[in-house]
Amino acid sequence: MRTDGRLIRRRRIRLGHGLNRFAALAGISGPALSRIENGQRDPRPETLKKIADALGCQIDEVMADETGAGPQVQSGPAA
Repeated sequence: MRTDGRLIRRRRIRLGHGLNRFAALAGISGPALSRIENGQRDPRPETLKKIADALGCQIDEVMADETGAGPQVQSGPAA
C-alpha cells in the first residue's frame, strides 16, 4: 500500500502547520516530509506512525487506495 502524500499535506495545512514545524512535531526532517507529501517516497512504517500521530489520525487514514486516490468516503445514503 502507498501513502497519500496529498492527504497528509491537506491535513497538515488544515491543522495550521508549516512544513518544517510539522516535521519537527512528527520527529522527522522537513525534506523527508516534503518528499512524502510530493509522492517521491513512501515512509517506513515507523515514520508513517509518527506522521499519523502528529496529525491525530490512524495510519489507514493517510494510506492511498489501490488507485492511489486516497481513502474513499461515501457521502449520503446508498441508492
